[in-house]
Amino acid sequence: MNRLLGTGLGLRLISAAIGMPLIIAAILVGVPLFAALVALSLAIALGEIAVIVGVNPRSVLFIVADATVGAIIGAAAHPSLPVLTPLAIGTLAIAGVTTIYAIRTVPKPDPEQLRKVLRGGLSMLGGMLYLAVPGATFIFVRAFEHGDRWVLLAMLAVMSADAAAYAGGRLLGRHKLAPSVSPNKTIEGAVAGWLGGFGATIALDQILDLDVEIWPLVILALVLPVFSQLGDLVESLFKRAMDVKDSSNLIPGHGGVLDRLDSLLFGLPVVYFFLQWTT
Repeated sequence: MNRLLGTGLGLRLISAAIGMPLIIAAILVGVPLFAALVALSLAIALGEIAVIVGVNPRSVLFIVADATVGAIIGAAAHPSLPVLTPLAIGTLAIAGVTTIYAIRTVPKPDPEQLRKVLRGGLSMLGGMLYLAVPGATFIFVRAFEHGDRWVLLAMLAVMSADAAAYAGGRLLGRHKLAPSVSPNKTIEGAVAGWLGGFGATIALDQILDLDVEIWPLVILALVLPVFSQLGDLVESLFKRAMDVKDSSNLIPGHGGVLDRLDSLLFGLPVVYFFLQWTT
């Protein structure tokens, strides 16, 4: 137990105890408040990406990318508005702003400077797509019948998988899972995370009274923790490539908002496609 608490698990639990009631309240109150929380979280996460890649959060490029994220989430919250419209407009706007910025700030042919501008534009475009597209599925899931319970199931199952992987890796980890991407992750931790996510999905179906048929539920329980851990690895790859440990220090014991969203960005789409399949 001391080994776990000494590695920051205690601080993680304290932060979760403070933040979880607020998140659950937003989920239960309704789609508008939940969409506002999602949009705010994604905006902060995009700001963390901007800082990591060296894009000024006060620049027009970042503002356009951030506004696009908000517009996509806003459209997702209103069934009559097509999400594709702000996505297409935002993509074109980011490309346009990047090109105009290159023209105005690089006075003569300079491939290195142009590559720097282009990397910034591509980073904001990639960050916007990475956050907003799966982020929209958060809202889509919430809009389903019993959507509040489905979001809770997804979130709590993903958190259970994350906690089980963390604890299992610390206690039992011996064999590296992906040393080039995340040196601290182990195969034993990944298995513990999968078992934790599987068990949590099955249990939460009963606790939340979702009454899903057994075989579709088993498939969801098998797949959800796999994708949640894949989401964690994707963000780890990004951070390793950029040589940073956490996306920020905003949440004590957890790092940044992006560090908390990474697994959910892959987990919620799984639940969304599951609901599309079963309803």
